[in-house]
Amino acid sequence: MSDNPFVTVVTQESFPTEVTQRSAAVPVLVDFWADWCAPCKMLAPVLEKLALEYEGKFLMAKIDTEVERDLAAQFAVRSLPTVKVFRHGAPVDEFMGALPESAVREVIERHIERPADLDIAKAADLADSGNAEAALTLLKESLTNDPEHGPLRVALAQQQLNAKDAQGALETLKELPLVAKQEEEAKILQARIELALSADETGDTDELAQRVAQNPNDLSARNRLAAGLFHQPGQVEAAMTQLLEVIKRGRGTSEADQARQTLLQIFASLGNQDERVGRYRRVLAQALN
Repeated sequence: MSDNPFVTVVTQESFPTEVTQRSAAVPVLVDFWADWCAPCKMLAPVLEKLALEYEGKFLMAKIDTEVERDLAAQFAVRSLPTVKVFRHGAPVDEFMGALPESAVREVIERHIERPADLDIAKAADLADSGNAEAALTLLKESLTNDPEHGPLRVALAQQQLNAKDAQGALETLKELPLVAKQEEEAKILQARIELALSADETGDTDELAQRVAQNPNDLSARNRLAAGLFHQPGQVEAAMTQLLEVIKRGRGTSEADQARQTLLQIFASLGNQDERVGRYRRVLAQALN
């Protein structure tokens, strides 16, 4: 076995110490392998080389699945090699197969701490204390020093959106790496930005509500009312209800198609974990049938 100081052989007994506890300080890449696995032997030197290069910014834990079958079963390892990234005691990322060094490096870079991470935390504190302008300035300066850091772009875009600069937020997210764009946080933010850009900012929701009350089939007013309601605190469900009404009343019309697309954007902006998404998806399915 390697004498690499950043690589450790882990067993069932040592897992709590070597992985769970150590991942509180730095990411731990857990390499599930077996002696008979040729791709495992191809990947191992790549992992060990990177562990040395990063000098402890992440640690390697090697688990022989032929010996530690219970650990492999516990973490649902079905193919070899499988590498899982642990942070704060839980798996947060993984890849399978003998990836090239550049791809492995990309996974590592997503999880190791960078100076920009401290700026993200500081900017969040500034925004929470009411100093949004200082938060934006800090994040923009940090981005010039680390333009490839996905979480930094997401943080800046979120602050720009909070400051009503949806176009700026969109431009910031455009440069987000493709892999990072597939992450849930980025998808939610992208949907919120698109909703903000499509909203009729000059629309008076009270006036639009009166128009709808006077003419329930004014689908254009309903769509505009929904856009306005969505951006008001606590009015997300009211917005979705208006959009569903457009879909029910306007089958086959451009207004109904616009309402459906807006509703799907709202679902994306809320995220799959929001219980309202599942509930309103079922109502949408009923309305379309």
